[in-house]
Amino acid sequence: MVSLTSEGGPQVVEMHSTAGNGVGMKPEDLKTGMTSENSMTESTPSGGASMTSGSLKRGPPINNSPAAEIPLKRPKLGDGYSRPASDSQLASTVFKKFVNSALDEKTSGNNRTYLELRRKFMADPFETDAPSSLELRQTISALTHTVSRLDKSYTQLVLDIINTAWAGRDNLFFKAYMRLIGNLVSAHSTYIPLVTKMLVHHLALNSSRMCTLPNHPPVTRDVIYDRTHAVLEYIMELVPTAAHSTLFPALVAEFPNKAEKRLAQTTYLSNLLRVVEYAPALRSKVLAMVIERIIKIDIEIQADIEDLPEDEGDDLKRELDNAEEEDGESDTSSDSADYDEDIGQTSVQRIKETVDKLDSMLEIMFEFFSHFLPTQIQPEELPTTESQTIFENLLESFDKTILPTYQSRYTQFVMFWAVQKSPKFIDIFLGELIGCAVDNNKSQVLRQAAAAYVASFVARAKMMDKASVRAVVTVLCNWMQLYLVKREGDCSGPDIGKFGAFYSVFQAVMYIFCFRWKDLRQEQGERWIPPLLVMQRAIVSKFNPLKVCSPGVVTEFARISNFLNFLYCFTIIEKNQRSLLGHSSSHSTQPGSFVRSQPGRIALEAYFPFDPYNLRRSKKWVESYYVEWERIPGLDPDSDEEDGDDDDDDDDDEESDDNGVSGDEGDEDEEEDDESSDEEIDEKEV
Repeated sequence: MVSLTSEGGPQVVEMHSTAGNGVGMKPEDLKTGMTSENSMTESTPSGGASMTSGSLKRGPPINNSPAAEIPLKRPKLGDGYSRPASDSQLASTVFKKFVNSALDEKTSGNNRTYLELRRKFMADPFETDAPSSLELRQTISALTHTVSRLDKSYTQLVLDIINTAWAGRDNLFFKAYMRLIGNLVSAHSTYIPLVTKMLVHHLALNSSRMCTLPNHPPVTRDVIYDRTHAVLEYIMELVPTAAHSTLFPALVAEFPNKAEKRLAQTTYLSNLLRVVEYAPALRSKVLAMVIERIIKIDIEIQADIEDLPEDEGDDLKRELDNAEEEDGESDTSSDSADYDEDIGQTSVQRIKETVDKLDSMLEIMFEFFSHFLPTQIQPEELPTTESQTIFENLLESFDKTILPTYQSRYTQFVMFWAVQKSPKFIDIFLGELIGCAVDNNKSQVLRQAAAAYVASFVARAKMMDKASVRAVVTVLCNWMQLYLVKREGDCSGPDIGKFGAFYSVFQAVMYIFCFRWKDLRQEQGERWIPPLLVMQRAIVSKFNPLKVCSPGVVTEFARISNFLNFLYCFTIIEKNQRSLLGHSSSHSTQPGSFVRSQPGRIALEAYFPFDPYNLRRSKKWVESYYVEWERIPGLDPDSDEEDGDDDDDDDDDEESDDNGVSGDEGDEDEEEDDESSDEEIDEKEV
């Protein structure tokens, strides 16, 4: 039953109608246009058929009467008779009248009924006098029919409607609300920013507080998100231009701060990636934004580790590298646990939490891209258009965000994994990196970073076959050959500031050789591919790259190349160690470059972006595409005899950390270099 009260507008109560007017309903308030169920009598001259109180009674026919031969028909609604209105129709009529009266009176300056209408949406659902969902739904349905009237003069009412608690109510209410919101943004585009901001806010973790309302069965957080996505998708269908103009800025603004807990980050990230499924026009911008946010967390971890005392930092690195995923851990941990105050939390504990957060976010990214990229590599087949598009989106983010970011540790592995999904992707990726490394118009910092990425990818990517490895090394060696011809006359000695790009490429070839020497050796005998011969010329040139490149990489290259009868470098290395590098002011460096300066030494960083991946959750995505460091049999006979077969993997990791070729970020190599004198290094090499 619908009742009109002196305040609050119409209210819905249980309806038990015995007559068309409804029990206790004032006929003058309904104005339904119905005829009442008064008795109607339709008689014939002979008294045949009659209708009393809505029922037909057949009288005895009179012989020889025409009426006796004509069958009686049920009267039609248009013949002066109308059916009683249902209770829902009565309620709809009453609420429409109430809404129209409120809007009319507001226009004439009387706000009493208008404020009653607003209070329905402003009321706290937990208050005892709050309107029921049924009452609100009837009001929403009435507003849907008058949505064209809700111009800017009714902005406060629209704000109340937008901010009302809608997501945790029953499904009928949700459908009515979505219909109203759709009509609203279609009729008044000025409200689109308000609506999208509200909906995007529902995609964050704090929307879980809307899951439980009084007198309603609780709904899960997933239901809240499903409903929010349904409304957003509906709006994008009605107003496609809203994606760039209003939706994307709202998505950026709602992204959690990097200091937020893991559950807040992963919840919003999952919903954000779901948005691009029905708003594909935003995919490139959203992915770029996500990569940018993730890499900020990544580099913050590295900076925090560096700020720790030396012993704590080393212990934490070892612990993170050896971490294994705990059984039974779930991302659906309680909200309260994820939002506990960081009381008494140490720096190490905060770093561990941040690493866990980064790990979870990267796992979501791997999962997202896996739906678009090939699951199995088919060398003969070209990638699909969809795969090509998603790869181009990722490559754009790599060029703009990942490549220029110094010392990121894990974010770039999304690219490492995606590139290996197709030989075409590998060609494009390496082509762009090599082009950047040898481009004179690029900055030294960017060229050095590109060379480091080339070296690390070719060394570590399992999908790089022999032909591809040789092709890359050939291109790099040919470029060094031309560089020696053109620039050696300008060189009077090692100078990173002036010839940094050359040293970066030379170091890249050394690093690749240490990992891929089998692919660079000719099939017959111990000959090497011809382009590698430029390495000997470069070593004895005025550039003297062995003096400038990372000592860890130089030392390992010298050991391996000597063992394999490729080059003997120790004579030049010993000579370089006896000289004093860096005392001349001509050996300049650039801020932020891949250069490490020590007393008496200026050298390139041993930074290789695809050093071992040790994040426990997301590691599974990388493992099958990754080449681990392998010890060369016979290179260290003493170590081979001491080490057991069961410890090979651990020993390989330790060796890689010591020599700086396959260790994490060359940190161990830096510490050794900082603490060792030139005489100690000479003794080790001899």
